[in-house]
Amino acid sequence: MTLFDTTLFDKSRGLATEKPAKAAKKARKEAARLRARRNGLDERLLGPRPKHRKQHRTLFLSDIHLGTPGCKAELLLDFLRHNDAETFYLVGDIIDGWRIKRSWYWNAAHNAVVQELLRKARKGATIIYVPGNHDEALRDYTGLNFGGVDVIGEAIHETADGRQFLVIHGDQFDSV
Repeated sequence: MTLFDTTLFDKSRGLATEKPAKAAKKARKEAARLRARRNGLDERLLGPRPKHRKQHRTLFLSDIHLGTPGCKAELLLDFLRHNDAETFYLVGDIIDGWRIKRSWYWNAAHNAVVQELLRKARKGATIIYVPGNHDEALRDYTGLNFGGVDVIGEAIHETADGRQFLVIHGDQFDSV
């Protein structure tokens, strides 16, 4: 792609001429798209948030494993941008501390997921983080609140019809 790949017909001269400003703008957009892609973030996720988001009472997210190359952070970010809830339960292994200890992997999409959750907390959503075995280091912070995210060992969730459920990651039942 060259800087002058956009041509327009110049009626006064009867020939095609380059439109440098338009071509430069297109080149800058393409460069930004490629930069975003290299950082692991799809350019569609950089645009404005959808005007119509699905509203939920409660959403449960578990085993995301941020910090691993196999994490589908872009899909989660897209989901979070299209869905709102009064309460979000982050039910363990949101961050994969085991993997991060061995080798660091954290791209723009992983950071964007964390930022989106913090944004939802600032907007009034309740965010409850129940650590699992891969993010067990966070268990040391049980009872604390970080940026609107409550870290707790377990929770009791009450459904709209009054039923109650114990919210835990479940790794305490692993034989390992």
